[in-house]
Amino acid sequence: MKPKLTDLLRQLFPGAAFDESDPGLGVGSFAEWDSLGHFNFLLLVEETFGLQFSVDEITELKTLSQVRENLAAKGIAA
Repeated sequence: MKPKLTDLLRQLFPGAAFDESDPGLGVGSFAEWDSLGHFNFLLLVEETFGLQFSVDEITELKTLSQVRENLAAKGIAA
């Protein structure tokens, strides 16, 4: 079973406190989730789910819900 996106956030940012039900959860929601942290998060998502985001997707995906919707459109439940 593949982990949920929030599991990946906890793995990448173990000390961060966040509300996983926040629809705006994304880049800047906590200090560690800056632009570099976000890029690393997207790389972890790619590795975990065996896919590759396009350059356009990488620049557009800023929130957890956007990443989840993108994966759902690709037939991946996250």
